[in-house]
Amino acid sequence: MLKIRGHHLLCLQGFQGYGYNKEFTENMTLIHKKIINDEEYVKITSNIDDICKKCPNNNCEICINKDENTKILKMDKIVLEKILKESKKDYYKASELFDLINNKLFTSKKDIENICGGCKWYDVCLWAKQKE
Repeated sequence: MLKIRGHHLLCLQGFQGYGYNKEFTENMTLIHKKIINDEEYVKITSNIDDICKKCPNNNCEICINKDENTKILKMDKIVLEKILKESKKDYYKASELFDLINNKLFTSKKDIENICGGCKWYDVCLWAKQKE
């Protein structure tokens, strides 16, 4: 089972190979493949997840980039609150989460801008662009 934080459920849908460094990008690519192919169940978290583990800003399970971490925690909170309002399961298939996210929770460009507008990857995110 993969442990994925709330905002990464959005990132995974727009991922196209960009990352902080080679190790992060390779890890994200592997997780992306598993998630998109619905190969594993997902447990949602608001803490360091399987993607963060290879982030160069991760130091002993704490993000060393305090400004970025504040934004990320806010994004996670928004996504998690919306998902848990709809469903209170312990784990999900990725396809179930993506369906919920894309068809009920984040359906307009304004929704996307409210949560992802300050993200450094926003301009290259395929998920954000599809809502335009």
